[in-house]
Amino acid sequence: MDSKCLFFVAIFFCCMLSFYCLRPAYAAQANDPCSLVTQAQVGAVLGVNVEAAQRIAPRLCQWSAHNQPNSINAKKVALTISDEQAFRYAKAPVVSNVKTMPGSGICDDAVYTVLPGVTPGLGTSLYVKKGSSYFVVHVYGFPEQTKVMEMEKTLALEACSKL
Repeated sequence: MDSKCLFFVAIFFCCMLSFYCLRPAYAAQANDPCSLVTQAQVGAVLGVNVEAAQRIAPRLCQWSAHNQPNSINAKKVALTISDEQAFRYAKAPVVSNVKTMPGSGICDDAVYTVLPGVTPGLGTSLYVKKGSSYFVVHVYGFPEQTKVMEMEKTLALEACSKL
């Protein structure tokens, strides 16, 4: 499978897990995704200045680095309010090439989903549970998977402190 195809499969999979069955009955305690981390916290974690939070959808917020082209390698963070069902799917993915790893020490429970072979910086997501709240953190634009996972963990811990 070529890298473009893998990229679109990765994006599709992440979107499906993040948005599948996000009905109000399952929503995290009416949290605003843009309020769970600050612009300063995101900037500190990414190591760059970031734009103010942008609400992309009711349950999706994004912070992007200043003055960078809108590209596949752009440095940014997306935080999505999720639900229990998406969290369960992340822990037991139905797509065979998705790998999971526990996110130890993060809130009540957490799991990383990793898509091996995807363009570096695009294949990792962190699904988090705190009480009856669920959310997903994606860090984009960094080639090192371990660095991305650390950034996602740091931001998840910040978000958990507000739930």
